[in-house]
Amino acid sequence: MSQQITPEEVVEMLAKVDVDGLIGKLERRNNKKEALHLRRMIKAFSKKMLLKTKEKFSIPPIYRKIFGDEAAKYIVLKGGRGSGKTFAIICYMLEQSFEEKYRDSLFLVLREIQTSIEDSVHSVVSDLIKQAGLEQYFKITHSKIINKLTNVEFAFTGLRSTGGKTSFSQVNKIKGKHKVRMVFMDEAQDASQDSLDVLFPTVNRSGNVSFTSEYERLLRLAFGAEEVDLTEARFFFAMNPNFAEDPVITKVRSFGDRAVIKHINIFDLPKRYQDTQLLEQAERERGEVTWPHVWLGEPSPKISGYPFAETPVVTAEEDEELLQCVAFLDPSYKGDDFTALSFVSQTRGYVFAWGYCFPHSWNSAIDQIAEKINSFPVVEFYYEDNGVGTAPQDYFSVRGIDAIPRTTLGNKHDRIFRVGAFLNLMRLRLVENWSNQEWLTQHKKFNKDAEHDDAPDATTNCAVRSGIVSDKIKIRGRH
Repeated sequence: MSQQITPEEVVEMLAKVDVDGLIGKLERRNNKKEALHLRRMIKAFSKKMLLKTKEKFSIPPIYRKIFGDEAAKYIVLKGGRGSGKTFAIICYMLEQSFEEKYRDSLFLVLREIQTSIEDSVHSVVSDLIKQAGLEQYFKITHSKIINKLTNVEFAFTGLRSTGGKTSFSQVNKIKGKHKVRMVFMDEAQDASQDSLDVLFPTVNRSGNVSFTSEYERLLRLAFGAEEVDLTEARFFFAMNPNFAEDPVITKVRSFGDRAVIKHINIFDLPKRYQDTQLLEQAERERGEVTWPHVWLGEPSPKISGYPFAETPVVTAEEDEELLQCVAFLDPSYKGDDFTALSFVSQTRGYVFAWGYCFPHSWNSAIDQIAEKINSFPVVEFYYEDNGVGTAPQDYFSVRGIDAIPRTTLGNKHDRIFRVGAFLNLMRLRLVENWSNQEWLTQHKKFNKDAEHDDAPDATTNCAVRSGIVSDKIKIRGRH
């Protein structure tokens, strides 16, 4: 009995044949009908094989090995630019969306903050679909991508829409999503501890059904073990670390044997996967202060060293409408330090900060401070009462200003680094013509050894009091 040729063997044979040359030869011999028929047959067969071929994209073997480990439920790929982390994960998720076991599932594609679909990797996913010739199998809309064959939906969202106190309005939406089976978070170095604490249990609860051991055994016998998915979702994270130990690393490591954390740089990839233009760029930038972070994935000097060094400085137009804001005063009560006044406002997807430093004790500069506060539509005015008590309330009260005392606790520098990092993530802008030079300089030059930290201390406290940033942010491993 002759053995049937498998589709895979047909593909191998076609690869050895000059198909276009063969069809051209038929056409030259006036066999145009046969040539057209052959072309259509090969085209139809090839389309069918597009679906049957499970590994559709060429991605580095190291990623294939990690993804192929079904026991790895929590995967972090970290490293510098050009290592193909995001590309590899998206390719794998697209391939998996054709698998029957994921039918009617949701694949979540996340960022910590996403104010619009343009902030997501939606365009990357849709471009890969088009490049792979898979457009006919996907419905691509402005906000979603759905595999028509399996009804797997790629949904793009942020864990926070704007930041602020931990309301988790975005994360809570996930609770209504049934059967989340894959989660990919890009730029995962920006993930806050609070978001992660809610994300993991929320996703792993969705669509989770428990069966008796007897019924589960029957399910596996009826459909095959590979077709019955009773395990939790798989999480993928791509990141270039901000700190020696970002929150996502700490969280994923806690899952033990189910976790894989891999550091991969462009220089670690086989040559065929290295982008020559990026390698040339890396060589040109070698020696720059940010090179180890950008290309080797080492902790960021911008955040762990000088958190405001590259924060953009903007100029308000003369006719610019004044922004409703919250003000915070960091008072010097002995006169041997600066008294710093900061204003913070969140609008149009940005956080704006401005302020003033006074080389006097707070009570010596009281009239100047009151003048500045009255220059802006201040909703609330706070002051740090450590060491000064309630005296400022009386001083400001007679000037028609309601001053709210607040005690600040914990390590001041740690707070500045933590909150400063999050503010930059939220598009912080310093307004130069609403500030004086000392206030700006203290921000730009601040690091753990800075001589003066009054202005950044006032600004970060102001952001916390205004509710823009939570005072429970936990970012470890700063030094």
